[in-house]
Amino acid sequence: MLSVRILNVLSVVFFGNLAGSLFFAAVLSKYDGLVVSDPYASYIKSFAVTKAITPDWYQILIRGIGCNWLVCVAVWQAAGAKETYSKIIAIWFPIWVFVACGFDHVVANMFSLPLSIMLHSELTVGLYIRKSLIAAFLGNIIGALFVGLPAVYFYLGDWHAGGLRDVEEARIERKDFNTTESERSV
Repeated sequence: MLSVRILNVLSVVFFGNLAGSLFFAAVLSKYDGLVVSDPYASYIKSFAVTKAITPDWYQILIRGIGCNWLVCVAVWQAAGAKETYSKIIAIWFPIWVFVACGFDHVVANMFSLPLSIMLHSELTVGLYIRKSLIAAFLGNIIGALFVGLPAVYFYLGDWHAGGLRDVEEARIERKDFNTTESERSV
């Protein structure tokens, strides 16, 4: 079943990112003398307060929606670009906007916020999970749906049969659409 496979893949990706982020944060906080001393440690701690403690739960949710909407737009644009430099520019602008706006991405927060916890900030593990991780995760899912659902509807929708076309069938049709009349007759 497709939905079970999707949930399995998302679970592996989520927990793999969490494990990698926690490992890297642990290495930096325990073995790297740079982030444990000021001004870096105090900046990381104040970042955690600004990112996870000060805003309300719904604000983090809304930031998560905006963030992953922009991330999905970046992926969509990169998929449509042909040259490598076009793909880089297509990805760079939406990602730059989400970082500049201070939006919350669950995977980006998996590194920075646990690092601040390891440096003994005001943020606790329970507060991080309850307030930041869950809100950003749900917001990221909703933001992805803003791009994903219209894509499924417009590109895979079969309005005559009332269902979804096969992805391969849609690819073949798109390929056929992009060829000229003389190429189709050959």
